[in-house]
Amino acid sequence: MGTYRFPNKISVPEGFFMGELIVTEQIIVNALEKLGIKAGDVVFLHSSLKSFGYVEGGAPTVVNALLKVLGADGTLAVPTFSTYFWDSPSQVWDRQRTPSTTGVICEAVRLHPAAKRSPHAPHPIAAVGRLAEDLTERYNLTDFSDDSPFARLIELNAAIVMAGVSFSRCTLFHLLEEKFQVPYRQWQNFSGTVVDQGVTEFKTFPFYRTFIPGVRNNFEFCEEQMLDAGLIKTANAGLSKIMTARAQDIYDFIAPRIQDDPYYLVTPESRDIIRKFFAEPEPQGTGESKGPV
Repeated sequence: MGTYRFPNKISVPEGFFMGELIVTEQIIVNALEKLGIKAGDVVFLHSSLKSFGYVEGGAPTVVNALLKVLGADGTLAVPTFSTYFWDSPSQVWDRQRTPSTTGVICEAVRLHPAAKRSPHAPHPIAAVGRLAEDLTERYNLTDFSDDSPFARLIELNAAIVMAGVSFSRCTLFHLLEEKFQVPYRQWQNFSGTVVDQGVTEFKTFPFYRTFIPGVRNNFEFCEEQMLDAGLIKTANAGLSKIMTARAQDIYDFIAPRIQDDPYYLVTPESRDIIRKFFAEPEPQGTGESKGPV
């Protein structure tokens, strides 16, 4: 898939920059290999560039390290979300031009010469590699329906990689909320103008969103439980803690818990808010999945 660089790469003394360790491509490659990422894998990456410390070459170095490990048969995908069309139906989202607001590494993937981007304006992804078209040429109506890129990540048992961010950023959890129709969310339509290869169309996207004020997700608790269950691997690159879990493992771990307890993915405080909103008793689960108190 090749190496690419931003212009005017900064030249720094070898080994350190302003007293800090320089994080090189090879350091990141070593961490990915320690996590068990290998040639031919599909990776879906959530990331923070600044979590690494000083990265020689910036965001493209992280991207190149991933592509190097994945090889010609592998695929790298990232979220390229924004707020479309949350603010106003007058917004215009351009599939080829609208930047991502999910970090500079994600934007570097979107700008990669071989990148493809999905057409779902509220939750688009970008991908590079053998299965890039498979993941992005999907015209799913809802964000996380069975024909969406996120459902396909589960089918492919992709490695969900969190580079310098916690699983509080893991979009895949929202697929389970939609799949099992959690009661604190409801359908709402978001509309706006989509531009694709110069063709303009006004579109509406139904989104299963939280509608009860004050309700917050508790994905950090899911991270703790998955760590305890041995589903998450960790490694360090520079100052960044990198974690990974397989998409199918995440789904298989969360699905029975959310079926047993529909409030599994929200905070303890949110449970009280939901209970008062519906004026009904808290669901009685096994007790294992209720979260910290």
